[in-house]
Amino acid sequence: MLPIDYIIIITYTVVIVGIGIACAFGHNSLASYFLGGRNVPWWAATCSGIAAMVSGVAYLGAPGLAFSTNYTYQQMRLGIPITIAVIGIVMLPILFRLNICSIYEYLERRFDKRVRLLASALFLLSKCGFLAIVIYAPSIVVARALGMPLMVVAIGTGMICAIYTMMGGIKAVVWTDTIQLGIFVTGILVTIAIIISRVPGGMEEVIQTASAGGRLDLIDTSFSFTKTYTIWSGLIGGAVLLISQYGSNQAEIQRFLTTKSVKQANVAMAGSLILATVVGTCLFFIGTALYGFYSAFPEKGGLTTLPNEIFAKFIIEEMPAGLRGLLVAAVLSASMSAISAILNSIVTVVSVDFMPLWSKRSASVREARVTTLIFGAVVTTLACFGHLFGNILEASNHIISLFLGSMTGVFLTGMLFRRVTPNGAFYGMLAGMAVSISLNSFTPVSFLWLSPASVLTTMLVAKALSLGKPSGTQKPIPSGLLYQRRATKTPATQDGCD
Repeated sequence: MLPIDYIIIITYTVVIVGIGIACAFGHNSLASYFLGGRNVPWWAATCSGIAAMVSGVAYLGAPGLAFSTNYTYQQMRLGIPITIAVIGIVMLPILFRLNICSIYEYLERRFDKRVRLLASALFLLSKCGFLAIVIYAPSIVVARALGMPLMVVAIGTGMICAIYTMMGGIKAVVWTDTIQLGIFVTGILVTIAIIISRVPGGMEEVIQTASAGGRLDLIDTSFSFTKTYTIWSGLIGGAVLLISQYGSNQAEIQRFLTTKSVKQANVAMAGSLILATVVGTCLFFIGTALYGFYSAFPEKGGLTTLPNEIFAKFIIEEMPAGLRGLLVAAVLSASMSAISAILNSIVTVVSVDFMPLWSKRSASVREARVTTLIFGAVVTTLACFGHLFGNILEASNHIISLFLGSMTGVFLTGMLFRRVTPNGAFYGMLAGMAVSISLNSFTPVSFLWLSPASVLTTMLVAKALSLGKPSGTQKPIPSGLLYQRRATKTPATQDGCD
């Protein structure tokens, strides 16, 4: 690392923290702190959605996975049209019109407090584990670049994100995400251009080498439930996984709720999914290009490097001065965008769903900021054990599949069926969770089937336990597709944050 690289990294860090400080003023309510006054432009929400999805986990994990295996992971993208339809038609209109900070408040209004708190707890468990991976990912690169202990870098990355997220709330998250997206997309394009230029024979040689090594295989039509990636697990499991990630996940959907209308929220959601796919494919191609590069220069030792570290190796050893600093900043950008978004959503859920249990009120903005620092410290500590997770990209999706399937099932149950009781919903969630844990623990079933099994179990058990019983709620709760046809003519409810 040369002085110019350090200057770029330091400048990036100062700018991001500066944006957090600039967004710190004017937050006189939780609605402002967590929803940004609902005046965030749809394009900024879209950029934020992409930046959060393409975290440092994907920035390092996707090239590593493509380098060591092939493109069959991309079959998960086949479920995107289903995801957009389900979220856009069924989920977002209801959640948007309720005007709530925590989407899990819907579950209390639709069912009861037990269901809300169970879903909120599952969200917190999944996101604390996921966030640890997201903090750990960029630390691999930065630690090698700066010659510092990985633990020190992980702690620094996590706490810097906690500080600017604490100060600026969701607006700081959205606007820093937008800038960070530009930085890490630039890093992707620069990396591809440099790798291709360094391979004798250029693009043609990269493609030929990757094809000969089986690195371009894409479609697997087998019906095996144990193969990780097939066209069927991608179409079904990928759709449910993405619905869980975008529709029943506070971390993603919160940024879409900051827009001015349901239409803008849907545009931001669909745009995030589609553009994140393009960015993700480019990241996979970096792995393909790296395979071609290190196959051409086996003496550099790349073919024996751990997949999670192959991109970091190229950045540190092969990138010229200046561009090396840019790529380290790009990796930091990819991770910090996701860290800030997830951390803000965790604090939203804690402040709105759990704090009223003992204080009889939602948290104040000051208390929300303190909570941000506390959870920032917790997940940063967990990140110090990131080496235990295996491939960081697959591990992150595994966590989502394990925890969020039953949550998605109870949201869809409430929104699609009117006559489901609170007991049915609560025990349906527990059953769905038990199925996903059992399949993961005692069978070789691919993790992509965990979410579909959990969703289906949750819905079937909830309906079965509700047969012949009254709904259990007489409140005017938006549930069932009938509400969707009437939603555009009914006024939004009062803000649920304060």
